[in-house]
Amino acid sequence: MGEVFRARDPVLNREVAVKRITAGLDADETVRKRFRREAEAAATLMHPNIITVYELGLEGEQLFMAMELLDGIDLKHALTERRMTLDEKVGVALQVCEGVAFAHSKDIVHRDLKPANIHILPSGKVKILDFGLARLSGSEMTTAGMVMGTPHYMSPEQVRGQKADSRSDVFALGCLFYELLTGRRPFDAESMHGVLFKIMQEDPVPLREAEPGTPEPIARVVEKALAKNAADRFANAGDMVAALRQARRGLAGRSSAPLDRSAPAPAPAPPARKAGERVAPSSRSVPPPAPTAGSQWLLAAVLAVALVVVAVGGWALRRHVLGPAAVPPAPPAGEVQGLTRKAVDSQVELARRRLDAGLYAEAVREAEQALRLDPRNAAALQIVQEAGAAQKAIDDAVAALRKAVTIGERERVAGAAFDLMKLDPENGEAEKAAAAAGPAFRPRAEEARRLVQDARREADSAGSSGSAAFATAIGLDDKGGQALRSGQPVAAARQFLAARLAFERARRGRP
Repeated sequence: MGEVFRARDPVLNREVAVKRITAGLDADETVRKRFRREAEAAATLMHPNIITVYELGLEGEQLFMAMELLDGIDLKHALTERRMTLDEKVGVALQVCEGVAFAHSKDIVHRDLKPANIHILPSGKVKILDFGLARLSGSEMTTAGMVMGTPHYMSPEQVRGQKADSRSDVFALGCLFYELLTGRRPFDAESMHGVLFKIMQEDPVPLREAEPGTPEPIARVVEKALAKNAADRFANAGDMVAALRQARRGLAGRSSAPLDRSAPAPAPAPPARKAGERVAPSSRSVPPPAPTAGSQWLLAAVLAVALVVVAVGGWALRRHVLGPAAVPPAPPAGEVQGLTRKAVDSQVELARRRLDAGLYAEAVREAEQALRLDPRNAAALQIVQEAGAAQKAIDDAVAALRKAVTIGERERVAGAAFDLMKLDPENGEAEKAAAAAGPAFRPRAEEARRLVQDARREADSAGSSGSAAFATAIGLDDKGGQALRSGQPVAAARQFLAARLAFERARRGRP
């Protein structure tokens, strides 16, 4: 939504960070309202762990926000570039919780807490950034069912499109602290919708299993924050602060024990920047802590052996009592509605785009992702059927072409190559066979031009001449004409047939 620059305040003679709406979005009134709300929320929150906003202004039609300029590194980069001890990690989590607790005391919910929005200064002080999605008391810009936030850190109620309150921020804090302690997200998958499914349906790997050195009191705080049911979490970040402080008091003598398995080389300090230069994340790091004591390694080894014994025993018990592990059942229909129709619809749209582009295997994979969330989704089932039928037609055409090539009759090879090219214009095997057919293929290039002309008329009659797909088809048609005039019938046929498919997409209203 925004871009940030280093700038100088000429009145107070100080460097500041100036944020403005990204070019092209400044005419969107909804974006402008969110930008103002971010400034209002941050300006209301004067707290050591929340970035300070100095001014909200207007230069011409361009809104801008002047804030304190922060040195250091965001938590997203710190997770990969810094080696922190357990005490340092708890300290970062505690500072984030304290800042969020202050916001909650002012009836402000952040709604987009994530590592990129947490900044760590060289001194170790933490600052919370970006209140662009914050909900102020008495102000709600979203509508029912709208999903707001970043997928990996969203609460189940946010996934459902329900109103996010302080307990949603608590869930995000649990995700942040889990990642800070283990180096991995509690809910992760290959696609966004797989992530949403895990947030709704699955528990993360237990914290002390993911990071055996985690003290039990700390693990209990994080796991309470990650409860699926909002009522089972801390009521707000203030309650979580109190629990964290109590857990931290039991960590005496453990402050020098790093939880990280390796220590990457520290990154060099960033070069000085001039006023007006775009601000990029800093890569400054801190010196590595002292080595782990031998007794702590022994404790870790004992814990590891105990975990293996428990895991094997649990597995054996499950096999004996419950039998082999079953595939998790599909979510009930009511839960599918709660997983937000927008998520399923966007996955189906992605599958449809893959189908239109002729990427049939990918279309099936994307549609199957939607079916994991909604096994009865008619559009996804149709895409699987259409993509499967299209792939089968291509496979049959490939088999026919190979048979024709084996026989060696040029006219037959030209016809089989053209049949395959109509289904898959970019098919390399069809192009190679068409070229081998020589002059016998040229009539097919003329036929391809007639086919694309018919497709263009149909798309034009359907009122699709203003679409992006129509414009793409025009360009491909022109290239086909140029290739034909240059005596390249194979290249011409390929361009014409690709244009034909684009005109058909335009007629169907596809992008």
